[in-house]
Amino acid sequence: MSGAESVGRVKAASGHGRSVALALVARDARLDRKFLLLITLSSAIATLGLLQNSTAVVIGAMLISPLMGPIMGVGFGLATIDSMLIKRSLSTLGAGMVTAIVVAMILIWLSPIRDVTAELHARTEPTLLDLAVAVVGGVAGVYSILKKLAGTMVGVAIATALVPPLSTVGFGLVTARPDYALGAALLFLTNTLAIAFAATVVARLNHFGPSLTPQHTVMQVAGIVLALGLLSIPLALSLEQLVREARARGTVQAVLGEQLRKGDRVDKLDVILSDDSLTVEGVLLVATYDPSLAVRVERNIAAQLNRPVSANLVQVRQERASVVDAQRALGERLTALETRDAETAEVLTALMAGTLIPRDQIALDPQARRAMILRDREAEGEQLSAAIDRTITAAQLNNPSWIIVAAAASAATEAQETAVAP
Repeated sequence: MSGAESVGRVKAASGHGRSVALALVARDARLDRKFLLLITLSSAIATLGLLQNSTAVVIGAMLISPLMGPIMGVGFGLATIDSMLIKRSLSTLGAGMVTAIVVAMILIWLSPIRDVTAELHARTEPTLLDLAVAVVGGVAGVYSILKKLAGTMVGVAIATALVPPLSTVGFGLVTARPDYALGAALLFLTNTLAIAFAATVVARLNHFGPSLTPQHTVMQVAGIVLALGLLSIPLALSLEQLVREARARGTVQAVLGEQLRKGDRVDKLDVILSDDSLTVEGVLLVATYDPSLAVRVERNIAAQLNRPVSANLVQVRQERASVVDAQRALGERLTALETRDAETAEVLTALMAGTLIPRDQIALDPQARRAMILRDREAEGEQLSAAIDRTITAAQLNNPSWIIVAAAASAATEAQETAVAP
């Protein structure tokens, strides 16, 4: 076989592989009943997970989401300049977005729980870090398609959240929180565009599509860079705000650590950063009240951050460990006494049932959980004696932690004199 024939066969095999990959991408970008069913289920699971603040449930929704298919279709369509594939993918993606948002809105409207959870809040503040994750995820997604690595695509679906932001958009619309709806929509747009453009670049590098002139290639790359650059502006601003808030919170915690006495601690702390001021609200557990603490904290934080600071610190006196232990021990002792008294009353009631045994013939020792019945069997008679025996047996069975015995009058006299009556 000549070298030219070998090269030809390699090219043919490569061309066949690219055709198969494109066919798979086109198939996953179709809008059919399977796609609508999966996006409905995924949105429902994601919405319930967000309302429950369950990370595991939200991850489950990401795993069954079919949105990665049309997004990859857009990327490969741009790489191959296939307008039909692009239109089909955009149509499927649009239908999936609308379905996911509507399903989320219905569930949230029906749900009695509409509190803002940490999982919901996490989808409302996208940053440049989310863009970077989506770009890397797009590269990994294309690689998994080319190498037929299904497990890799599962990881990409988890890393690049697509359905949870749409559910958060529905939450913001139903609960009249436009900031949540806009923030989640920005996160979805970030992930979608980054994945699609990353797929475009990787597909071009793997020789998908026609050979473009250098001018066309430059225009395509410039368009992608421009789109990602415009998208990066709000993400960069959001990241800067998060960095400022983290720095401010760290400063507040450091100042409080310096100003609090040994043994004092922070129970709750909220740091609210605005454009020109900082508000600190917290609950402190202290040994003694310090009236000047808030003023010192405000002064020190303002000096480090160069902005006005308002500190609202509630100081709650915490009890010493010895006092707490003593109170706990006293509570346990009182509980034990109450339990013992209740048991004693129960045993006494059982023994006196039917008035067969007079009270003055029952000697009780609650601390030892012991009861002694003074009896004179000759005076009782056969029938009365049998009835008393049954009463004692029933009382013993119902109170197994007690020792209930019968004694003759001579043996029980001393015990009766020393017994502790309830």
